[in-house]
Amino acid sequence: MADEQTQNLFVERISNVAHANGVFRITLGVNEDVNNVRPSIRLLVPANQLGPMLQGIANAAKDIGEKIQFEGDKASTQKAGKPLKTEGGADKKRGAVAKSKTPTSSKSRAKK
Repeated sequence: MADEQTQNLFVERISNVAHANGVFRITLGVNEDVNNVRPSIRLLVPANQLGPMLQGIANAAKDIGEKIQFEGDKASTQKAGKPLKTEGGADKKRGAVAKSKTPTSSKSRAKK
């Protein structure tokens, strides 16, 4: 293959969407200031491909979000799993709940 490189272009907004002759024209742009968007590039997408493309982007964003969440949860779990020293010197895992040996429910207490 020849030296084909994908061009990267930073965009912040969709500035316009139009449809004519079975083709969507999606203009993407960057913010110049609070109220102005400077158009950067226009995507021409066949109308019958727009739905699948948007679904593909949505699915990819969802997968990436889930991976980020999983990695964050994994890091929190690993951090929480480190043993701590208790007052008596025994190791205790973070987040672990100590079990009580005394009954706590009112049904377990005998009435006199």
